[in-house]
Amino acid sequence: MYETFGEKEEKELHEMRRRFGKLRFETDHNIEKSKLMNTYIEQTKQDARSVLLNQTPQSKMNLNLQMSRLQTNTSILDTNSAKRNILSKRTTTNNRNFSARTLTNRITSLPNNYFFNFPKWMEERQDFQKWKQHEDFDIHLKIVSICKSESFRRDDGQKTIVALYLQTLSLFKLMPLEMLKELGGRLTYIELKTENDLTLCRYGEKGECMFIIFKGKVDVISSDGKLLKVFGSNEHVGRSALETDAPRNATLTTTFESHILKLQRWDFQQCLNNLFKIERPKWKKFVETIHFFDSFHPHKIERMCDELKGRFMSTKDCLYKAGDQVDNFYIVKNGTLVKNVVVDLEESNRWPIGAKEWEKKTITTCQRIPLQYKAQSLLGYYEIVTFEQLQLKKRTETIDAAEDSFVLFIPKTLFTEIFDADDQKKFRDLYTKLHPTSFELLISKVKSEELKKKQEFQIINKAITDGLISVPQHLLEKKFSKYSKVFDNAKTKLKQFKQSREIIKREKRTKNMISIYE
Repeated sequence: MYETFGEKEEKELHEMRRRFGKLRFETDHNIEKSKLMNTYIEQTKQDARSVLLNQTPQSKMNLNLQMSRLQTNTSILDTNSAKRNILSKRTTTNNRNFSARTLTNRITSLPNNYFFNFPKWMEERQDFQKWKQHEDFDIHLKIVSICKSESFRRDDGQKTIVALYLQTLSLFKLMPLEMLKELGGRLTYIELKTENDLTLCRYGEKGECMFIIFKGKVDVISSDGKLLKVFGSNEHVGRSALETDAPRNATLTTTFESHILKLQRWDFQQCLNNLFKIERPKWKKFVETIHFFDSFHPHKIERMCDELKGRFMSTKDCLYKAGDQVDNFYIVKNGTLVKNVVVDLEESNRWPIGAKEWEKKTITTCQRIPLQYKAQSLLGYYEIVTFEQLQLKKRTETIDAAEDSFVLFIPKTLFTEIFDADDQKKFRDLYTKLHPTSFELLISKVKSEELKKKQEFQIINKAITDGLISVPQHLLEKKFSKYSKVFDNAKTKLKQFKQSREIIKREKRTKNMISIYE
C-alpha cells in the first residue's frame, strides 16, 4: 500500500501558499519566483495523482478537495497578475500617448520641422547640452556628417535622409525620389579650414560643379570686385555648371560658419541619364496626348521620343534669352514658363476750348504682359521653322521659369532631320494661330484682354454693390421660395380670372340671343 497524502505534504503546500500567494509578477525577478511556484505546484499535482490511484474512497475525496483548493488559489493568483499587467500596459500606453501629444505640441513651425522646444529644466542640464552637439540630435548635423563620409560607405537610409532634404529645395522638387537618393550618395561636403577655402570658385575658371548652401551665405562678386548678390541658406549657386563647362562669370566666396555642399556635373549628368532610360516610355505616352502631333506620321513621333532629353528648372531660371544661339526645340512637361511682353498703350481724350478748337491729351502707359506656357506647350521652334524665310540665327524672345519646371527637348539638327518642309509649315501655322504675328495684332490682343478684365471687374463690382455677397445663402433660398409661391398664386388667379371671363362672355351671348328671339 502506498502512503496516504499525509500531513507533511499538507504543511509544505500551506507554507508555499503563504510565501508565494501574494506575489506581484510585474518585474523579471518576481516572474522568476512565479515560475518557481508554478513548477512546485505542478510537481505536487503529479505526485498527488500517482498517490491517488491506490487510495480509499474517503482519502480520494479529501485529496481531491485539497487539490481543488490548490487549483483555485493558483487561478486567483494568475487572474490578479493578469489584471495588474493589463492596468500597467494601459498606464504605459496612456503615458506614451500623452508624451507624443506633448512632443507634437512643442514642435516649432520652422522650415522642415527640424527644431523642437524642450522644457527649460531639460535644456539646463549639462548632459542634455552635450547631447545636443551630437549628430543624432540635430538633422542638420546628421546630413553634414553623411556628406562628409565617403560615397561608397553611405547606406540606403543615409541616402534617403539627404534625398528628403533635397526634395525641399528648388530645382529638386520635381525629381523622383530614386534620383534624389542617387544624388544623396554623391553630394560632398566642402571643408573650410583656411582662408583660401573660403573662395569657392574664381572668375574665368572652368565650371565643373554646383554649390548648395546648406547653412550660411555665399557672396557673388564681379570681376571688378563689386558685390552683385548674396545667396542664403537652402539656395543653390552655379547652376549652369551642371550643363556646360563654360567659364565662371563671377567669383563666389563664403564664411567659416557656412556649410556648403558640392554636386559635380559628371555625377549629375550620370543620374540624369539613368533617369532618362527609366522615364522615356512615360514621355512617349505624354507626347501622344498632345493633339498637335496627331497629324504627323507615327514613326516621326516615335523617333522624336527616342531622342528626347530633359531639363529641370528652378524658379526664375532662364530657358533662353534674346540673342542666344538657336539650339533646341522644347516641350513643357511640368510647371509654368513665361514670356514677358512690354507694350506701350496710348489713350487719347479731347474736349472743346473754343469755337472749333479742341484740346487733345494722350496718356501712354507701359504694361508688361506675361504670356504663360503650361504643360504640353511647345517652345523654341519659331526660329527653326522660319530660318529659310527670315534667316534668324539667334533667339528673338526670352523665356523664364515662373516655378519649378521640367522641359523635354531635342537638338535643332535632329528637329530638322525628323520634320520635313511640310511638317515645318504646320509648326508655322501653329505659331501664327497662338501668337500675334505683328505689333499691331499684339496691341489689339492686349487691349481686348484688358477690356475683358474691365468687364469682369464691372460684373464683380455690380454684384458686390447689389449686396449679393453679403446675403446668406439660407435667406436667398427663403426669399426664392417665397417669391415662387407668390408667382404660383398669381398664375392660379390669372387662370381663374380667364375662366370667369369666359363664363361671363358666354352668359352675355346667351342673353343677347334670347332678347333677339323674343
